[in-house]
Amino acid sequence: MEERASYAVEVDEVVRWKEGRIQVLLVDSDPIWQQRTAGLINTEPDMNIFHIATDKESAIRASAQLDLDVMILDLILHSSQQDGLHTISEVLKMKSMPIIILTSLYEPEIIVEAVLAGAINYITKINYADVVNAVREAYRGQPSLHADVASIIRNEIGLDKRKELHRMLTPTEKEILQLIGWGYRQPVIRELLGVTANTMKSHVRNIIRKFNACSIHEAAEKAKRRGLYDRHDRIMC
Repeated sequence: MEERASYAVEVDEVVRWKEGRIQVLLVDSDPIWQQRTAGLINTEPDMNIFHIATDKESAIRASAQLDLDVMILDLILHSSQQDGLHTISEVLKMKSMPIIILTSLYEPEIIVEAVLAGAINYITKINYADVVNAVREAYRGQPSLHADVASIIRNEIGLDKRKELHRMLTPTEKEILQLIGWGYRQPVIRELLGVTANTMKSHVRNIIRKFNACSIHEAAEKAKRRGLYDRHDRIMC
């Protein structure tokens, strides 16, 4: 009986989704792109542009007053990318709504900033047709980053992790990790670095603690996986 009830609920959800359309708020100050994006969305049987806003203020007002499901937002509103970024944060302060960026901007720092502000997807206008599928995914609560930006986000996250590692470790600890990774034994490392056995033990303890590892070798492997160094290269700066 439980399986039958669960199946009935799933069918009911599908029926409701087909009966209603996804209500989309389009925020874009360019009339040509307003027409292009609205034309694309409105030809789909399961979604429509409910309202078009042209600036930050009207986007925030529409988000507060209208019953909307998804927002498509251009970051450049009247020549200011900051207006677009501020729109994300201001809207999300008021309500939880999936925000998809559709813009011509492709700078990694802007992409990361938009995602950190709360945008769930980021698509460049050269691939604007892909926004249709992005709207469906966002509405269903299953958004996936567009191929436009997925690699950029991964690279930026990796860079942030490496920067965090560099802040966490002292220069000597970085040297020890690299030499351990290269296969050097601790007595040899002591000679290379000119440190005493007690100082070496202190460094090793600190490294193991910082990496939450069981041994210095495990810590060196973790550091390598996180991109701190390559087996054949110097410590990254």
